[in-house]
Amino acid sequence: MLIAVVVSFTISLDLVLLVSRSLLTTIDDLRRGTERVAGGDYSVRVPVAATDETGALAQSFNHIEFAEHAGPDQVVALLNELWGLFVPMLLGHGGHANKFIGDGVFGVFGVFGAPDRHPDHADRAVSAGLEIAARVREHYGGRVGVGIGVNSGRVVAGTVGGGGRVEFTVIRDTVNAAARVEAATRETGDEVLITDATRERLTGGWGEFALRPSVPLKGKTERVGLWAPQPVAGPAGVARAASVCE
Repeated sequence: MLIAVVVSFTISLDLVLLVSRSLLTTIDDLRRGTERVAGGDYSVRVPVAATDETGALAQSFNHIEFAEHAGPDQVVALLNELWGLFVPMLLGHGGHANKFIGDGVFGVFGVFGAPDRHPDHADRAVSAGLEIAARVREHYGGRVGVGIGVNSGRVVAGTVGGGGRVEFTVIRDTVNAAARVEAATRETGDEVLITDATRERLTGGWGEFALRPSVPLKGKTERVGLWAPQPVAGPAGVARAASVCE
């Protein structure tokens, strides 16, 4: 009985020390993050090391965006500058900037009419994502970050509209999944995430991929497996891109 009490006390003490250490680490991360935001670095993120209230607090901090701190002119100017970088790179890889949604751009590869159909569309999409992430890091030096989600699958493509306004668009679950993968970069801290469907379509010559936790899809029972191309990893920040193949 004495041995059981001693073991129980030792385990309890270790747990208290572990929880205390985790709490202090999270608070310290939040303090440093707040100082960086005050200094104008709106791309800063703090690690989410727990699933309790401290983890929720860290996630809330990470959701603070540049648009909440900058004036309208600054936001518009930054986005236009980013699109000036993104669009040529999408085109250079055979993709198409289908539409701009808030602070994100939706790119498609390998879809009939958008603009060409390529058998290596998955490779092109991932290459474009990695180039965009690297270019943003180089150009902004960490002051601005991106989150890019790449998914592959069949879509319905066509020109839709009415009332004198039409546009080319793609729809289906493949598109929704790409948007969900992009959103997952905010949780994992990666710049680029791809799905199992995209990874299976890559033709080869790629480096390592780090497995990330799968994510659920709205209205679906299955989860989507995620992979982060290595060594591309870093903070996700202001501008986001969602790419879809096929």
